[in-house]
Amino acid sequence: MTKSQLIERVAASETAWTRRNIEGAVNAIFDSMADALTRGERIEIRGLGSFQVKQRMPRVGRNPKTGTRVPIPSQL
Repeated sequence: MTKSQLIERVAASETAWTRRNIEGAVNAIFDSMADALTRGERIEIRGLGSFQVKQRMPRVGRNPKTGTRVPIPSQL
């Protein structure tokens, strides 16, 4: 489901709000979640799931086309 599909589904079920208000609310929620993850916080939404940024260690990968080894740096 895309963000626009989510907005449309909420708009169809909630008649008291305008589409613009629903879009603002959805954007505010996603912006708040992104800010929290940027600060390194963990997000838990009961019944939906939990979100957190994981640090990945550097490793050696392989180019599937050529088979050559490629170093992959650490990632957030």
